[in-house]
Amino acid sequence: MGRPLMFGALIGLAAIPLAIVEAKLWLYKNYWVPASQTAQLAQLSQYFDQLFLLIVAMLSLAIILCLIDLLIRPLLFGSRHRKIRHDPIEGKRIGIGLTAYNDELSVGGAVADFKKLSGISDLVVIDNNSRDRTAELAQKAGARVVQEKKQGYGYACMRAMSEPKCDIVILSEADQTFSASDVKKLIAYMENADMVVGTRTTEELLDQSSQLDWFLNWGNQFLAKLIQLRYWGKVRLTDVGCTYRAIRKDAFLKIQPQLKVGGSHFSPHMVMVALENDLKVIEVPITFRERVGQSKAIGRNKIKAIKLGLQMLWMEIFS
Repeated sequence: MGRPLMFGALIGLAAIPLAIVEAKLWLYKNYWVPASQTAQLAQLSQYFDQLFLLIVAMLSLAIILCLIDLLIRPLLFGSRHRKIRHDPIEGKRIGIGLTAYNDELSVGGAVADFKKLSGISDLVVIDNNSRDRTAELAQKAGARVVQEKKQGYGYACMRAMSEPKCDIVILSEADQTFSASDVKKLIAYMENADMVVGTRTTEELLDQSSQLDWFLNWGNQFLAKLIQLRYWGKVRLTDVGCTYRAIRKDAFLKIQPQLKVGGSHFSPHMVMVALENDLKVIEVPITFRERVGQSKAIGRNKIKAIKLGLQMLWMEIFS
């Protein structure tokens, strides 16, 4: 029933501009337009009236379905809340997978940061066809370097989770936007989850000089809430674009055949696939810093951000 609620939210948003058009048409018809054109405007206004009523009806239906899901279904079929998972992680091997693409300015520092952690069984850098010294400097810093020939953020992420020899894999990036010290936050919740994802929405942990400005922050939270609505009762999300996450290796192997997105919208795709397979997903606040080097994804480019957001929106609704 999460999908009706998500459609309802989108329909509600669509009704706002229609209401504005309705108001303008009414003003034109009653105050601003000569009598000779009133009939044409009346016909146009009638069309918008019908469209507006259709949207209101669809929104009402979505609300009714959601109320049934939230109030009536638990009474008929019991509580929708799942039992709290408790699967101790003592003795589990922890591996690190870092994605890298033309990150020669940052990869050495990122590897050094994660190598400071104790109890790491494997640290792998996935070089996604870099044209600079990324692979050389990653190896020099002490990482095991693996080449991923398929170009794309999603392909690099999938390889970064499959390569480390471990029981729990930490996925991060080699641009130093994420802090290795936050691994302990992710691991702290792993005994209660299959996957723990980071959120960059806590103001006190967000570097103001980072690429996550108000526009990207708002867009991430909006799309995250749509996923939450679609999978109502399964997860709480505030950030769809955060790479930083921990996942049990057996959980990753379970969903790996279903991971198809090789582009920049891989992160929400992976969360949705995990939820489709009833994996337990928990979100925790993490630190987000200014990246070292130039952004290869969207950075502060609003056009790229909108394009990526539309890709995510299409995927969330129709996948």
